[in-house]
Amino acid sequence: MPPPPAFCAGADTRALADPTKDKLLGIYEGFLRVWRSPLLTVAAVGGPAVGAGVNLALACDVRIASESARFDVRFLKLGLHPGGGHTWLLRRAVSEQAVAAMTMCGDVIDGVEAARVGLVWRCVRDADLMREARRLAESAAATSEELLRRTKDTLRATERMSRLEDAVEMEVDRQLWSAHRPEFAEKIRDLLRR
Repeated sequence: MPPPPAFCAGADTRALADPTKDKLLGIYEGFLRVWRSPLLTVAAVGGPAVGAGVNLALACDVRIASESARFDVRFLKLGLHPGGGHTWLLRRAVSEQAVAAMTMCGDVIDGVEAARVGLVWRCVRDADLMREARRLAESAAATSEELLRRTKDTLRATERMSRLEDAVEMEVDRQLWSAHRPEFAEKIRDLLRR
């Protein structure tokens, strides 16, 4: 299946023509809902991701790009300050230099470069994009939903911790919870039978 011609062309420019705080927050809400999802989210970027479209991709937990992907921040080129958490989201994904080059210099990068700088997990051939995105999503879906939710919550929570000991303390409680679930006991029995 070929990727779509664009991932996301950005925000509706009509809403930007006469912006208000409520209008801007309404635009942001679309990708912030993706960010807040307790389940794994996968972006399959097979064409241009422009402005807020970059934010939509950044809101996902895993990003896969095809060779035809283009990441075009474009805010400053339009005379517009970045919004929607763009600076925070992009800074979490790539180096300070990549943030500056993409956001302030307007450098547009393709899928290969996006993988090189860490913006995406992997760059694949155009024809393989949807298959690879589905493979990742199906792998996560094979895990119990509650375990997946708790793991994603832990990843987000430990990111804010400055001490390894605090992360270990959080993880030990959650690992004990999972170790006492029937699903884990069954998998251990299967492993011991081999």
